[in-house]
Amino acid sequence: MMKHIYLYIALFFVSGLQILEAQCYPDRHSTTWFDGWVSCEPSQNPITSYGETHWIMYDLGYNYVLNETQFWNANEAKNIDFGINEFNIDYSLDAVTWTKLGTFNLEQATGSSTYQGSEGPNFNATKARYVLITPTSNFGGSCYGLSELKISITDPFTVVEEEDGYNASVYPNPFIDTVSLRIVSLSQSEPLDFVLYDIMGRAIINGNITINEDNQNYQLPINGHNLSVGIYILKTNQNGKEKSFKLIKRK
Repeated sequence: MMKHIYLYIALFFVSGLQILEAQCYPDRHSTTWFDGWVSCEPSQNPITSYGETHWIMYDLGYNYVLNETQFWNANEAKNIDFGINEFNIDYSLDAVTWTKLGTFNLEQATGSSTYQGSEGPNFNATKARYVLITPTSNFGGSCYGLSELKISITDPFTVVEEEDGYNASVYPNPFIDTVSLRIVSLSQSEPLDFVLYDIMGRAIINGNITINEDNQNYQLPINGHNLSVGIYILKTNQNGKEKSFKLIKRK
């Protein structure tokens, strides 16, 4: 039920000087000074017990399931000593309560345009929205730098909680002629029933979907050209677990 995708993280909030995209070549990194993050002055860490430090906090914008990581250290040839050496990784769902993943070491970059970074720690399917990196040492430079971090994540839609039974979303919405469901279910043997109601609560269309493990997208037998413009309610049910969606039919 899990599908991995790669998320290229931008620095949403940092304590340093630069907030720029860094990936220039597939699995390689440029040697220009502005492709990355640089911090020359410590500031108060989001984890108050750490005090004033150099730090980077990533806001991923959603509670993702995190897995493998890849790091690119500071790679400008004249300042590869800015690169972080020992560092802590902490993660959080709300940027208030933090959990420490551990203390790790990162190899120094080469300063070459063929530099491809190095493998970092694995979050092992940890759910988080915020990732905080706090370097405690570098390679002797007067500032601290990091070029980029890549995290492999699990598509959160495919992570189904047992109490939910299945995840479902409807698209497009608003719709004109066709309506489809994206479904990921813990039960492949039970059909998913659906009923479309008009605004008066009258059932217009009903049926069921046979769930296929190799397919997540199912077009419903709804002909929008036969429906009036307005609001409809689509209800789905599998094993007594019901979800409702408001649909808008437009011209």
